[in-house]
Amino acid sequence: MTSILRGNIITMNPAQPRAEAMAVRAGRILAVGTLAEVRQAAGAGARELGFGRGAIVPGLIDTHNHMYWTGIQACLVDLGSARSILEIQHAIKAYADANPDVEWICSGTGWHVANLAEQRYPTRQEIDAVCADRPVYLPRVGHAAVANSLALRLAGIDAGTPDPVGGKIEREADGQPNGVLMEPPAFEPVARLVRPPTVPQQLQALRDVQRAYHAAGLTGVMEPGVTPEIMSIYQQLWASSELSMRTVLMPLADASRPLQHTLDRIAGMGVHSGFGDATLKFGGIKMFLDGGASLGTALMREPYPDERCNCGIQVTPTESFQAIARLCARLGWSLGVHVVGGRAIDIALEVFAEIDREYPIRDMRWCLIHAYLWPDAKNIREAARLGVQVATQCSMQYTFGPLLVKRFGTAMMSVATPVRSWLDGGVRVGGGSDSPITPYAPMLGMWQARTRRIAGTDEPIGRLQAVSGEEALAMYTRDAAYLSFSEHERGILQPGLLADWTALAVDPVVCDAESLRDAQVLATAVGGELVHGA
Repeated sequence: MTSILRGNIITMNPAQPRAEAMAVRAGRILAVGTLAEVRQAAGAGARELGFGRGAIVPGLIDTHNHMYWTGIQACLVDLGSARSILEIQHAIKAYADANPDVEWICSGTGWHVANLAEQRYPTRQEIDAVCADRPVYLPRVGHAAVANSLALRLAGIDAGTPDPVGGKIEREADGQPNGVLMEPPAFEPVARLVRPPTVPQQLQALRDVQRAYHAAGLTGVMEPGVTPEIMSIYQQLWASSELSMRTVLMPLADASRPLQHTLDRIAGMGVHSGFGDATLKFGGIKMFLDGGASLGTALMREPYPDERCNCGIQVTPTESFQAIARLCARLGWSLGVHVVGGRAIDIALEVFAEIDREYPIRDMRWCLIHAYLWPDAKNIREAARLGVQVATQCSMQYTFGPLLVKRFGTAMMSVATPVRSWLDGGVRVGGGSDSPITPYAPMLGMWQARTRRIAGTDEPIGRLQAVSGEEALAMYTRDAAYLSFSEHERGILQPGLLADWTALAVDPVVCDAESLRDAQVLATAVGGELVHGA
């Protein structure tokens, strides 16, 4: 069956930027052009669907989105709305009472200390007060976790446990752990003991979250830091033809494991980046080089203003990072490296340059993930020279902006998340959210990229780093497809490519930036099939 889409079509194809119609057949785009041209190409009997307002754009892609964990939060303790430690305690007790057979009490990751009245993490004693007879594990944003006394004991963490390389165990005055564990090397010994939801629950969580993502206009995500167990869940959904979100998996190089274990796992996979099909494929290996700015663990060039001796944490030692990067280059794997602070960005690019002399990486699509706290001009030039890309999350600047302005000042934050500088320097930038850490709605990301607004204020922070409407859209379409190893099949609307499209109530290129944030998604299609809207 051939269908025709009518409306204001933004193709993101430089050779044909706008069109008034598009024909779709067998999941791919048949023709793009004037309505008369498209009707002639489609032939008689084509079904027509028209949108009289807004614009039709290529299906939106999030280049850094933990879709699995966003979905799985429905099975866990939801702390996202907690505004005090007392509310955290109430949520844990309510979940424990409602789930007496659950062995481990575990929360989702999308909760923030900055939202709590106490402006600190709960302690193990505060968690013990509401649930001491079962282990409790509360991970937060991939860089911190809180465990109760039983969970610490089961993991073998006590006063005699030294801080692991790349991690920190926070302690009481007598040296006993207080329950707060910073960065994966510190909390993974607990995390590995947690039993996941059942396979049927995990599959249903992914089915449900896909519907929510399609309603936000998304047709594809890059899923970073996946374990073999998560890969298996994705494969099961793919095998049953229920994976409607085109997904690029980024296997995790776990810094909490011995280096040789990580190298053997990468070498033993037997495939490399790009393997798969249009629905499910491998991207790069994901690894952490530093922590997060809101936690004080991002690796900085200078100490944090409010902590004279703290420059952050290097999660993966440089020697281990070099070994993993060299193996990836030799085996044809792309590499996505979590770097937030300037010193981490320096180290990543220094290692990339070293590897490039032995194994040229320009065509491997190596990527800096986040890279938002003060890359300098040298970093930008080096990234452009090496063909290194950036996966940025403007919604993170929006969400954490108030906390970081308080910590670093407005002048410093005005040049954080420097999308304008990356683009002007010739670096390809993909847009994303890091959901569930910050909201997954791509319209929020495009709005923030254009306005540079942060939560709680109407004033832009760093207006000179704002981008145009077309540049913001490219971050979630054409350039996101390139980061996703998929530019040959999606990201622009042209004949022969997959018919993934999103219909919006506004024209995101020319509309007033303020109308973007809450713009309605009218319809979303994957392979020509509607997955959202009428």
